[in-house]
Amino acid sequence: MKLFAVFLACIVAAQATGIPGYQYWCSHSFCVYPTPSSYCYNLPFNRNWCSAKYYADCLREYPCPEPSSENLCEAELDDITDFVGTFSEKLEGKRTEIKEALEAKQPTFECDVDSLHARYLSSFKCYLARVLCSTSDKYCEKVEKYEEKLEELKCDAVEKFEAEITKIIEQIKCFHEEILASFKSCLETRDCRVKAFDSSINEKSCDVQEKYEEYLTDHNTKRKEWVICIFNAIYSDEIKTDTFTEAMEAYQGFLDSDKAWFVKEFKKKIEAAVQELKDCYRCNYKCYFNTGCYGFNRRSFRKTTKSLPAPPKYEYKLLRVCAFNPEWKAPCPAPEPEDKEEEEEETFVEKTYTDCVDVAYNKYLEDLCAKIEEWKLKVTTWKSDSDTYLKSQISCMKPKKSYCGTEPSDAEVTAYQEKLEGQAECWLDNHECRLIAQIVSLDSQWKCRIENWKCQALAYISKAKAQFDCCIANKGTKTSQYDCVLDEKICRLREQLNKRLQSMLCQHKELFESFFQCMFGCTAEGELIGTLRTDYIECVDAKVEAVLTEFDEFWCVEKPKYVTVYECGFKCMPKVSIPGLRTNWQWRFCKPSLSSFFRSYC
Repeated sequence: MKLFAVFLACIVAAQATGIPGYQYWCSHSFCVYPTPSSYCYNLPFNRNWCSAKYYADCLREYPCPEPSSENLCEAELDDITDFVGTFSEKLEGKRTEIKEALEAKQPTFECDVDSLHARYLSSFKCYLARVLCSTSDKYCEKVEKYEEKLEELKCDAVEKFEAEITKIIEQIKCFHEEILASFKSCLETRDCRVKAFDSSINEKSCDVQEKYEEYLTDHNTKRKEWVICIFNAIYSDEIKTDTFTEAMEAYQGFLDSDKAWFVKEFKKKIEAAVQELKDCYRCNYKCYFNTGCYGFNRRSFRKTTKSLPAPPKYEYKLLRVCAFNPEWKAPCPAPEPEDKEEEEEETFVEKTYTDCVDVAYNKYLEDLCAKIEEWKLKVTTWKSDSDTYLKSQISCMKPKKSYCGTEPSDAEVTAYQEKLEGQAECWLDNHECRLIAQIVSLDSQWKCRIENWKCQALAYISKAKAQFDCCIANKGTKTSQYDCVLDEKICRLREQLNKRLQSMLCQHKELFESFFQCMFGCTAEGELIGTLRTDYIECVDAKVEAVLTEFDEFWCVEKPKYVTVYECGFKCMPKVSIPGLRTNWQWRFCKPSLSSFFRSYC
C-alpha cells in the first residue's frame, strides 16, 4: 500500500510540473530531460535603449539657447571632435548600467533551472526505483550519469544567457556609434552652411533693393498707361479737354515722389534685418540626437526670425470704366395701311344662316327616314325567310310514338303539323313586334337630337348677330380709347426710360468716381486733375438728354400712324361657323335564333 501511494504521488507531481509519466520514461529508456524551451529566458530588451529619448539626460542639441536671451545661443565650437567625445563617454557609462541590470537577472535564471532539474531528478529516481533497486550499484551509476547530464544542460543555458547579454550590449553600442557619427557629420555640415548663408544673405539684400526699385518703376508706368487707356476708352470719338496732357505730367511727378519715399523706407528696414537674420539662422541651425537623425529646425527659424523684410506692398486698384453710351431701341414703326379700292361691306344677314340651318335640318330628317325604312325592310325580309324555313322543317316532323310503340296515323300527323305552324306564326309575330319597337325607339331619339341641334344653331346665330350689332355701335368709341391708351403708354415708357437712364448714369458716375480716387488719390482735388472729372460729368449728362430727345421725336412721328392703322384694322366682320350634327345612323340587327323555336315548342 505504501508503494502504491508513493506511485500515485509521483504521477500527481509529474502531471502538476509538466514532467512526462512513467510510460514515457520507460519508452525512452529513462533518457528524458527538460525540453530546450524550458531553458528559454526572454531578457527584457527595452526598445528605448535604441532611441535618443532614453539618453535625454546626457545628450543635448547644439547650439543651446543662452538663458539671458531667447534669440541668442551658445558660441561656435573650436574643436568638433572634442565636443563629440564628451557624449561618447556619457553613452559608455549608460551601457555599463544596462549591462549590470541585465546580469542581475542571472541568479534568478539559475535558480529556476536548478528547481526544474530537481523535479526531473526526483521523477527519474522515483521511476527508476521501480526497475532497479535503489541500493544497487547500477541504480547509483545511472543516477550519477543523469545528474552529470543535467549539470551540462545548466552550463549550456548559462552560457547562452551571457551570450544574449553580450549581444544586446553590442547592439546598443552600434546604435551609440551611429548617432555620434551622425551628430558629428551634422556639426561639420552646419559650420559650412552657416558661413555660406552669411555671404548669400548679403548678396540677396542688395538684389532685393534693386528689384524693388524696378518694381515700383514698372507699376508707376502701368498706372499712368492705365489712366490714359481708360480716358481714351470713355471719350471714344469725342475730343478730350485741352488740359489733359498737362494733367498727366502733374500725375507723373506725383508718382515719382511716391516711389522715392517707398525706396528710402525699405532700405532702412532691410539693413537693420540682415544682422538679425544671420544670428537667427545660426541659432536655429541645430544638430540634435533623434534616433540618428538631424536637421535644420525650419519651423523654429520661421517663428523666431524676421528673415529679410518683405518689400512694402505698393497697393493700388486698376478699376475699369467702360464708355457710357446709352441707347434706346425704338419699336418697329407702324405699318402703312393697305389701300383697298373696294372695301368689304360690314353686314350681317341673319336669314342666310337660318336658311342653311333649315336645309341641314330637312336633310337630317330625310336621311333618318330612309334608314328607318331600310331597317324595317330587313325585319320584314327576315320574317318571310324564317316563315318559309320553319314550314319546310315542320312538314317533315311527326309526333312521337305512343307507349305501345304504334305509329301515329295520317290524321294525327296533319293535326300535329298544323299546331306547330300556328305556333311558329305566333312566335315570328312576337319577334317582329319587338324588333319594330326597337326601330321606333331609335327613330324618336334621333328626331329629338335633330330638334335640339336646330335650336342650338339658331341660338348661336342670334348671339353672333347681337355681337355684330354691338361691334358696329362701339367702333368710334374704341378708336378714341386707343388714342388715350397710346398716350398713357408713351408717357409710361418715357418715365421708365428716364428712370433707367438716370440709374445707369448714377452707377456710371459712382464707378468713375471710384476709378478717379484710386488712380489720383490725394491729387484728385488739384486744379488740373479736377478739371478732368468736371468735363467728363458734363459729357455723360449730355448723352442722356440726347437719348430722351430721340424718344420724343420718334413718337411725335409714329403715334398718328399707329392710330390710323388701328382704325383701319378695326372691322366688324361676322365669322359664323355652324357646327354640324354627327349622324351615325347605326342599329345592330340581331336575328332571333330559329333553333330556339324548336327547343321551346317541339
